[in-house]
Amino acid sequence: MAQQLIQNVVDIMDNAHSQQQQLTESMSLLSEAKQQVKFSADQSKKFLKEHFKWLEEKVIEKLNCRLNELLLEVDRVTEVALSPLTDCEEMLNTGISSAARVMEEGKKILGNNPNDHIEDLVKFKDNPDTRQLNSIPEIPCLADVPYLSVDNFHPDLESKLHELFENEGRVLERAPAQISEIQERPGSLLITWAEVDDEVEAGEFCLQYCYGRVQSNEDKNITFHTAYTGSHTQCTVRHLRTNTPYSFRVRSRPEGEVKWSIWSIPRTAHTTIPHYQWSNAIEGYSTSNEDKTATRLPEGQTRVLYSSGNSYCCGFPITFRVLDAGEKTPFDGIGLSANDEDIETLQRSNSIFVATSGSVFVDGQEMKTKLPMLTRGSAATIETEDLGNGKVRVSIEVEGKVVTFDWKAEQTRDVSQIMGLGMGTAASSVCLFFGMRFSHEDWKVGVE
Repeated sequence: MAQQLIQNVVDIMDNAHSQQQQLTESMSLLSEAKQQVKFSADQSKKFLKEHFKWLEEKVIEKLNCRLNELLLEVDRVTEVALSPLTDCEEMLNTGISSAARVMEEGKKILGNNPNDHIEDLVKFKDNPDTRQLNSIPEIPCLADVPYLSVDNFHPDLESKLHELFENEGRVLERAPAQISEIQERPGSLLITWAEVDDEVEAGEFCLQYCYGRVQSNEDKNITFHTAYTGSHTQCTVRHLRTNTPYSFRVRSRPEGEVKWSIWSIPRTAHTTIPHYQWSNAIEGYSTSNEDKTATRLPEGQTRVLYSSGNSYCCGFPITFRVLDAGEKTPFDGIGLSANDEDIETLQRSNSIFVATSGSVFVDGQEMKTKLPMLTRGSAATIETEDLGNGKVRVSIEVEGKVVTFDWKAEQTRDVSQIMGLGMGTAASSVCLFFGMRFSHEDWKVGVE
């Protein structure tokens, strides 16, 4: 009885310890969430202050510019309007001076015994100043003289400014588009995103990534690369190094708009699954690009080149890209196989084979449906779904044409054992070899 009670205490202590660990982890996550809110709030305040300071400077700059334009216009109109008045003023001053001289000279003549100076009287009459006494310049009517004023002030300018500035800026709790899921793929990551702003329907998305762990889009030292632009909501970012952190962000914009939304919070992830590789020690073939590309050589016997192991696991897509093409023969092509025992052909049991002619063979039997021929630039994508008990649903697509069928694969193997990387809770999956067979040189196939 006492032993059982002691065991109960031990069990309760174990549960308490586990609970303590979980709560501590939750506290760490909560602290990170609070830090994100505080950091983004500080960044938003900083940006708002900078933006409205810039806006204030621009408004004052534009107002001063317009004021100076109007003041210069007043000066120009004033100068044009005063020019004839100034000329008229000079003529009046000249006439007044002339009249004063005539009066002074006439006074002198009259005060100096004019009867004895007839000659002076005659000269006085013919004096140019005397002749101009009846010449008076025309003074413009005040109605014809400019009277400067200002007009065209918008009566509703204040309300327009209020409306304009009232809608300037918006505080968003989150960006309109957010990365919702990141799934590991061989040498790549499948990024899925979604719209979170119900008020705006996005027509286009842009996904970017960079090396390393990024916490803020404001980090100017980070260089992002565009991985995808379009209307889809997921993208597989390929050619990634295993166990290397990459940060991803996404933004959106409505159809027909020019301006993009703000970026989502960067999400960091890495893939632990190595990229697909061809075996690099097989006669008749050479490999390159980290063994992701295989080329048929002029020499060497015709045989099947398999992958470096049965590294293809159901549930992942695999794409064969024909980078270069040579002469075709009936038994040449690409495919999947439960084993790598037969080096002569892929057109056999326990194999799926797509010939260069477009014919599809399942366990050596040709299907009625035929795919487009494999030529330079072709891409054959095989997607599989593990149905359990060794059954696999297979879809093969070439140039938009798809053939789908169920296939009984004999070999199963633990996924985590194959990858050595702990792939989640799946205990086992159908894992296959991929292969290619070409009889003639110049065939070059990349796998991803």
